[in-house]
Amino acid sequence: MRTVAVIPARYASTRFPGKPLVDINGKTMLQMVYEEAAACKGIDEVIVATDDERIMAAAKACGARAVMTGEACRSGTDRVAEAVSDVDADAIINIQGDQVIMDRQAVAGMIQALASGCPMVTVAAPATPEDAQDPNTVKVVIALSGEALYFSRCPIPFARNAGHLAMLKHVGLYGFSRETLFRFTRLAQTPLEMTESLEQLRALENGIPIKVVISEGKFFEINTPEDRERLIKQWPA
Repeated sequence: MRTVAVIPARYASTRFPGKPLVDINGKTMLQMVYEEAAACKGIDEVIVATDDERIMAAAKACGARAVMTGEACRSGTDRVAEAVSDVDADAIINIQGDQVIMDRQAVAGMIQALASGCPMVTVAAPATPEDAQDPNTVKVVIALSGEALYFSRCPIPFARNAGHLAMLKHVGLYGFSRETLFRFTRLAQTPLEMTESLEQLRALENGIPIKVVISEGKFFEINTPEDRERLIKQWPA
């Protein structure tokens, strides 16, 4: 199985414009994500997918293969699909362009799940009490089979009887079989997806099972300038 990781990277960002190019201890954020992805066991190639010449230049400067995608892409997943349309890949891992630190073991688990025949896979990790109340932190509940039942910005499940399970937060990495990726991007947006503003619900509403790998390692993503400052303080050069 040939596995390709794609990093969708846009210059425009409401909360942090130009963040793929911000400096973090002498490297761009894009370079940090690229190096993390390239170090993951089982990934055969890493591609940066962008719609901006500045990001294209930065990707090439750090040795990454970069693909220019169209401005009409509705989401990062659409950008990923366009980037691999002519690429030899059996499985595709969508790595968010702000995921500067990731649990490589969890990524390896995603690749193993795809190799075993899962059409789609993602990652979850234990949620903190702060995560539970933060609508920007997506929560997930899973079946005994290990497949996702639902994702929400609300704290789920409601703990009517506490102590039976720990709340999980969703980590925004996705793995797809090639067939599933292109099927997913051809589907129309769905009612739950539009209500919660979570594209993974489109898969569940259309009967595409999503395997969830539980991570015990570190993840860190940069959404705001404050996140960048916090990362520099926690992991100084």
